[in-house]
Amino acid sequence: MPDWHSIVETLVRAAIRAVAPEVAIQHHMRRLGDVLIAGTRTFDLRAFDEVRLIAVGKAAVPMARAVIALLTDRLTQAVVVTKHGHGAPLQWRDRTAQVIEAGHPIPDALSVRAGEAVIDALQGCTSRTLVIGCVSGGASALLVAPQPGISLRALQAINEALLRSGADIREMNAVRARLDRLKGGGLVALAQPAQVLGLILSDVIGDPLDVIASGLTYHPAAHNVLVGNNAQACTAAAEAAHALGFAARVVTTQLRGEARDVGRTIAHAISAAPPRTALVYGGETTVTVRGEGKGGRNQELALAAGVALSELRLAEEAVCLVAFGTDGTDGPTDAAGAWVTPRMMKEAQARGLNAEAYLARNDSYTFFERLGTLIRTGPTGTNVADVVIALRSEG
Repeated sequence: MPDWHSIVETLVRAAIRAVAPEVAIQHHMRRLGDVLIAGTRTFDLRAFDEVRLIAVGKAAVPMARAVIALLTDRLTQAVVVTKHGHGAPLQWRDRTAQVIEAGHPIPDALSVRAGEAVIDALQGCTSRTLVIGCVSGGASALLVAPQPGISLRALQAINEALLRSGADIREMNAVRARLDRLKGGGLVALAQPAQVLGLILSDVIGDPLDVIASGLTYHPAAHNVLVGNNAQACTAAAEAAHALGFAARVVTTQLRGEARDVGRTIAHAISAAPPRTALVYGGETTVTVRGEGKGGRNQELALAAGVALSELRLAEEAVCLVAFGTDGTDGPTDAAGAWVTPRMMKEAQARGLNAEAYLARNDSYTFFERLGTLIRTGPTGTNVADVVIALRSEG
């Protein structure tokens, strides 16, 4: 009988470790004396009087830490904006970064304060200023600088409506970019005539630079380098599954659609797969909220998959499905996701837990909390969207 709990832990850990921001930046940026190499571009540090760092997103602190380590002797200023609970002190030489923790997924007053701090940090740039922007998922809510006439309350209402609508991240960020002075390349415009280097950790399917973090550094005047994405996490999960004896493959990194529909589809796919198969999926699904329960898209996907596995009447340990967010947070919960097997669904039924009812009221968190199979990683320091892994045992 497989030790699914141990297998799940191994695969989740491998996926997250592969997209650690410090590692990602080290792979794409290095320094040789006075020359900074970022992707395909080189910067002569002697050409700059100052280097300013702006880091925004759930991975802002570790991304900033990696840049500070590389440019300790050159860095003059740093503003770091991240989610509540994700902050940490950052210092170099005799300087201290301004670290602001703000609201996510709904912006709060500290998100506005963060926007003001970033705008202030971009004042007075010259052609001899280098601005390094570290951008990761979550920045759209964490950093707001509303256009004139738009209040924080209005932004909050718009964000809440978007989150409940089932809109995907592209659609949500297209709206956000039009309401904000920093988004849609606004950060780069405000920094002119400085040179701007963007280091991007993507949480969006296909890695579109105009969508990630609502396009903070998406501008012809910026040099952007993609340092990490969902494909890297999925590949690492597949390699870890292969090391455990599974025939593993990444099915897609373009996963999207209603979470409950995707969960059922993946459950059917793995139930029809040969023994010792692992199917890995990456991307980001959506949830159209109809009930008053608690959960997130990964937990809902796992619950819908569990319902489908019950209907297929598989052997109790035949299949395991795990779905999680690489940032460690799934919806407004303290869980990254959940995992499920046919045996667990049978146990739930024996305990009077009606899975279909929980799914109907979007209450996947409560269901899996009672079963004890929520995935809790805590803040991971990275964010490259979601990973779903479906495994078939010998039977």
